[in-house]
Amino acid sequence: MNPGSKEFYDLMDHFDRSGLGSRYDKEPKELWKKGRIYQNGETNALFKAYRTGYAFGKHMGENP
Repeated sequence: MNPGSKEFYDLMDHFDRSGLGSRYDKEPKELWKKGRIYQNGETNALFKAYRTGYAFGKHMGENP
């Protein structure tokens, strides 16, 4: 999933509403491809884990 895609924005919106992070201030979009989405390092790490779990679940759904 590429940063900037509809799927990415939908996942980011769901994460923001989940309440898992503490701050949701975003980095400039130029940094997103480097893995820096959120300014808060803890929130960014949680989003990376969230995104990995989403990708794993999607993969397992396609390949049971």
